Amino acid sequence: MVPLLQTEKLCKSFRVKNRYRSVGAALLPAVVDVDLTIARGRTLGLVGESGCGKSTLGKTIMGLLQPDSGRVTFDGTTISGLSARQMRPFRQQMQMVFQDPYASLNPRLTVFATLAEPFKIHTNLGAAAIADKVMELLDCVGLTAQHARRYPHEFSGGQRQRIGIARALALTPRLIIADEPVSALDLSIQAQIINLMQDLQQRFNLTYLFISHDLCVVEHLCDEIAVMYLGRIVEQAPVDDFFRQPLHPYGEMLLQALPLADPTIRQRNIARGEVPSALQPPAGCPFHPRCPYASAICAEQLPPLTAASAIRRVACHHAGQLNLDGITTAG
Repeated sequence: MVPLLQTEKLCKSFRVKNRYRSVGAALLPAVVDVDLTIARGRTLGLVGESGCGKSTLGKTIMGLLQPDSGRVTFDGTTISGLSARQMRPFRQQMQMVFQDPYASLNPRLTVFATLAEPFKIHTNLGAAAIADKVMELLDCVGLTAQHARRYPHEFSGGQRQRIGIARALALTPRLIIADEPVSALDLSIQAQIINLMQDLQQRFNLTYLFISHDLCVVEHLCDEIAVMYLGRIVEQAPVDDFFRQPLHPYGEMLLQALPLADPTIRQRNIARGEVPSALQPPAGCPFHPRCPYASAICAEQLPPLTAASAIRRVACHHAGQLNLDGITTAG
């Protein structure tokens, strides 16, 4: 079966001006040789520390940013490199929910105008039919007709995110890229939005790329997990397998950073050091300066992302040599 979304060797970099140099600009690689596959109706969680390239990857897949190289394939069709006109039919099939629900909504438009806009652009529906569609969308996300005439500043953060989800659902897409959609919300509101996303996925057979730094949310919501470090995918696995036994030391570090409910458990072995600058990444494996398992080969050779089993991939010279004694998840 052809996967709904696939990326092959996808790369995206940015020119960064250097105030200490009078000529030229440094090249910052944000996404490096990313290969991802998402099957229909599944949820892939993309995790990693801030600045690792998660959001850039999501925007590049959506076509909001043009890749330097590589390919994005949607339902068997290559969409990377298409013009705005050629991309327009795919906009109905691919939508995005942004991290900040307030910044992603036009403050000058009412909720009704925001939700009606996709229908005006992509369909030939009349005013009455569009109004009916808007009311259906509001009902889908737990809002009422009374909210239609209000402006974004009149809502709470959770309600604004519901509006953002309703807008993403307007044209019945097959893929939704959710860029940390609950990170700015209180815990109780997070749970409501997560449950809403699960209900909508079952109702409309949606496929999600869920970008997050919260492993507990990913464990609850996602079927698979992909771990990103300095622009590269270093591990991909089913969620249950990853939380049982990560194969990459960075995945181990992320699990070790989860808070534990038992205060009697001693301090765990968190990886040392800080994230290196993406402008000057280390030679060999980019994680080796922080890795407790690093050896000479790690500083010399970049490990490729290879199959560790039929359902897992990892980029590590010492995959599977991790010690997870005492590590438990918050789930």
